[in-house]
Amino acid sequence: MANVKNFGAVGDGKTDDTAAFEHALKMGDGLLEVPRGDYILSRPLVVPLDRVGRFSIYGSGGQARLTMKGAGPALHLVGTHHRTSGPSEFREAVWQLERFPTIAHIEIVGDHAEADGVRIEGTMQSTITHVLIRRCRYGVHLVKRARNVILDGCHIYHCRRIGVYFDRVNLHQTNIYGCHISYNPQGGIVIQGGEVRNLQICGNDIEYNHDEKADTSADVLFDAREGTIREGTIVGNTIQARESPAGANLRLVGVGQGQANAVGVLTISGNLLGSQETVLHLVASRGITITGNAIYSGYGYALRAQDCVNIVFSGNSLDYNSDYKGNSTDAVLWERCSQISLQGNVQVHTLPGKLDVPASWVFRHCREVMVQGCQVIAPRRRGIYLEDCDRVLISGCHIGPGQGGENYMSAVWADDKCRAVFVTHNMLTKGREGEVVLPGGSGQASGNFILS
Repeated sequence: MANVKNFGAVGDGKTDDTAAFEHALKMGDGLLEVPRGDYILSRPLVVPLDRVGRFSIYGSGGQARLTMKGAGPALHLVGTHHRTSGPSEFREAVWQLERFPTIAHIEIVGDHAEADGVRIEGTMQSTITHVLIRRCRYGVHLVKRARNVILDGCHIYHCRRIGVYFDRVNLHQTNIYGCHISYNPQGGIVIQGGEVRNLQICGNDIEYNHDEKADTSADVLFDAREGTIREGTIVGNTIQARESPAGANLRLVGVGQGQANAVGVLTISGNLLGSQETVLHLVASRGITITGNAIYSGYGYALRAQDCVNIVFSGNSLDYNSDYKGNSTDAVLWERCSQISLQGNVQVHTLPGKLDVPASWVFRHCREVMVQGCQVIAPRRRGIYLEDCDRVLISGCHIGPGQGGENYMSAVWADDKCRAVFVTHNMLTKGREGEVVLPGGSGQASGNFILS
């Protein structure tokens, strides 16, 4: 054990304690103990695990604070593992000296425009537990390569840019759970480039990561335009913000049209999602299952999907939060998507819309679409709107106006470019255009129960 005060650290919030920390790190036996106090760092405390050996830093149950007054990370964990996570891929020296570096029960505060909290590279089983990071540029910054990272019970709050940043990192096996990640204007959790696999984001509160002055922002952003992000779960979180320009609660971005393989194989389940211009924004994504979420206050869109393949959207509630007043369109828009299935979703429009949309659910240039057992109540003019779509089945659904319904046009509408549209065994309400509008030769409607 190396108590930093035994190596000259003062912890009075005024004295530069960097040298004392470096001395304690060099001369101690791996456990860096930081008693109650306010410790100033003027440069990063770099921990080369191959020389330091088994390492952990403990902040006395959260009573210790590190204030980073220089550029770079307050704590920089550097390992030498550059292979996979398979047991045969590890050199014995990694297991003996570098495994499981731990940062626990400490506060890190940035006091420089380029101060970061923690940077991780080349490590195996890095664990950050019960740590508070605030006012840093990046809270947790993951770079180059790492394996098996855990963030547990942390507060990453009000950073200057991003809370947890996967910066072109090659990283497999990451668990982020039980954390508060809030008020980080360029994103709560952001992945850009690199190769990320096996990512679990579970049971967190990810809120108000938005920037009303920026062109775009998102609480959670997976940007795979220059990398690949696959195999993960986003489960049991609260993800909400405030409306901001081109803002999204959850945004997945792949390479582009015809190239939907870079981001996907993801499950998004059991979350509370809402209060942004777009709640769920999927671009060129593949193999996404979105189930059992409560989705509310998509001021423009509850869901917007572009150039996506193999998407399941089932058992979701699309509604509004009665605590929030004003207008909210909550539209669902699919553009150039294929092999999509919507089952058991319920959407009830209560608030006036902000956008002028032709229907609550719009499908443009889509193919192989299944809509089954869904309800759209009090829709925006129409329930389902099809434009140049091919092979569409709508069955077992209930679509109709709520009270009033003066602007209600029809339950299902298709243009003359649609092909193989089948509308069968639904409960539909007739509007000013009728109940189902299908131009000749585009498909057929049968076995529906029509309400006037």
